[in-house]
Amino acid sequence: MAHSSPSRRSQHDSNIKSSPERGFTADFLSENRNSELSHRDALAAAQLEHERVRLAALRVYEVHQLQEEKQRLEAEQRRIAQLQKEEENRLKAEAAVRAEQERLRELKAKQIPQLPPEPVPEPPKPEPKKSQESQVNGTTAAKAEPAAVPPAAPKPAPLTTATTSALPAAKAPTAAPSPALAQVVATPSTQSNGFLTKPAAAPPAPKPAVQPAAPASVPAQPTVDRYTQIHQALKKLRKDVEALSKQPGNPLKGKLGEMRRQIRKSIGQLTAGKGANAQPLATINAALRESLGGQVPSPLIDASIYVQQNREPAEGAINNGPQLPALFIYLLNILSKAIIQQFSNEGGANPKSAEPVGIVTAQIFSNKDYHWRGGSMIDILIAKFRVACPVLFGSRGSDKTEGGRRAIGWKKENGNWVPEQAHNDRMTGLGAGFAAIALRDFSKASKTNPYPPTNYWKAMAQIVNSPPQLVSNTQYVVLKSMIDGHEQRFINFYGNAAVAALRMALVEFPKRAPPGATAAQALQVLGDVLRRDSGLDVA
Repeated sequence: MAHSSPSRRSQHDSNIKSSPERGFTADFLSENRNSELSHRDALAAAQLEHERVRLAALRVYEVHQLQEEKQRLEAEQRRIAQLQKEEENRLKAEAAVRAEQERLRELKAKQIPQLPPEPVPEPPKPEPKKSQESQVNGTTAAKAEPAAVPPAAPKPAPLTTATTSALPAAKAPTAAPSPALAQVVATPSTQSNGFLTKPAAAPPAPKPAVQPAAPASVPAQPTVDRYTQIHQALKKLRKDVEALSKQPGNPLKGKLGEMRRQIRKSIGQLTAGKGANAQPLATINAALRESLGGQVPSPLIDASIYVQQNREPAEGAINNGPQLPALFIYLLNILSKAIIQQFSNEGGANPKSAEPVGIVTAQIFSNKDYHWRGGSMIDILIAKFRVACPVLFGSRGSDKTEGGRRAIGWKKENGNWVPEQAHNDRMTGLGAGFAAIALRDFSKASKTNPYPPTNYWKAMAQIVNSPPQLVSNTQYVVLKSMIDGHEQRFINFYGNAAVAALRMALVEFPKRAPPGATAAQALQVLGDVLRRDSGLDVA
């Protein structure tokens, strides 16, 4: 009350409780709730609460930091333990490989040398004849003695058998021209494969192994030379056709470059996956049919120049004449070159990329529309392989010499040899590509295989039968890429003979590696990988 007496006002003020004793209701109903003292009390209480919350938050943050640090330390410990475990596994694997190599060396050192063929039993047989002839005529006996000397001539035959590494593959791949591979293939195969029982009986008589070697070595060289001739003829054809396309008014003008680009682009687009290559394959077929059907006119040329062997007209063949359009041969040449480049550029980093290219290659060259006199024109592609990767065809040479590098297909750029890694990548792609083409299964197809698996066997034999002084690192690189990822199909074709050949390639052949042939060790490791992953033990 404004006019209340002082005594009553002082009495009312005396009833106000101090700040700690006041309750919420008293503060709210108090007349001094907006006083300075009340505000100071509220501010102090708020500061205390803020400090409590801050300290609680700091404690939670510190606990969280400790937990994260603990987790980080545990993860680091697990990572270190994993690295230690991997390193231990690596050391164990290397120790196992080393122990296996030592075991193989010990076994090799313990091998008992085989007895040489006995030429003695044969000469005694004609001796009675000589004695009889000597009784009739003394001069005949003198002439008969030199006649007994020629049977010793087959002794140099191992030189021919070492060079004729091409297996007479089509019917009996185990009857290898090389004695080393013949022994390896024949021994394990006689027990479970009746197809190989005949070669098993051959070792007691050394003569049959020597006699086929001479005729086998005769066609080997013309075959290699023929592929080289085809390659040179293709180079000349390319220049002639491109020069013809530059003439004014020629139908090839403008069209030739477009078809060439379409084929190269289509080969570069090939990839794995069912139906993924339908469009590129259709583009290639359209260009080939257009050139063969005459929609784009071109001169006719002798087709026999571009195949390994001349052919006679075949009954029912679509192209039975002696000539084919020059544009068709030219486009097959462009296609083959693009295939080789795709293998070289992509197959080295990813050998599996060669598989779709090999499938499309087999589809194109098995197409009867593109055959001449009932046979495929795949010799054009093989001629490219012969020049790009000669070791597949028995060419040998040192990696360290100029002539040796030329012999094994080491490429030059701007007058200088390409680096070794680039060369190895290129050879890896070409080896994988060759296997992707040569190991195609046409058993369920109506078409004929343009390049049957016998060529794969022959190429492998020509590599593993190389004399030790002519073995090169390039051969190991190519051989590894030929086997890696293709061993199962090889076994499907040849059974126990393939297993024996793989043993020769993965176990025996690396032992003859020259110093510095790092790829030989990779070939040995591949054998361990096959045993670990697929259970294929070739040791």
